[in-house]
Amino acid sequence: MIGIFATFFTLGNVISLLSTAFLIGPMRQVKTMFAPVRMIASIVYIVVMILTLIVAFTLESFILCLILCIVQFLALFWYSASYIPYGRAAIKKIVGGCIEV
Repeated sequence: MIGIFATFFTLGNVISLLSTAFLIGPMRQVKTMFAPVRMIASIVYIVVMILTLIVAFTLESFILCLILCIVQFLALFWYSASYIPYGRAAIKKIVGGCIEV
């Protein structure tokens, strides 16, 4: 059951990446994904997608798979924020303001 969820969740994220590749072209997509400003976010995003599938099908741990899906969502959010001017800075400021008591 967890394998099906992880597969469809990860497949949805892959399709979202492919949709932008369809719009701007695959070569430009790869160039923008691995530009210095978003290289780490892209690598984390791809690695977490792979880890989610590995955990779902080998360990079959629901909790670990759920945690990886949340990390996958956050990695996509951080990656997407890199395309918005000052997007990451705004997120850091908001989160920093929420954490300070």
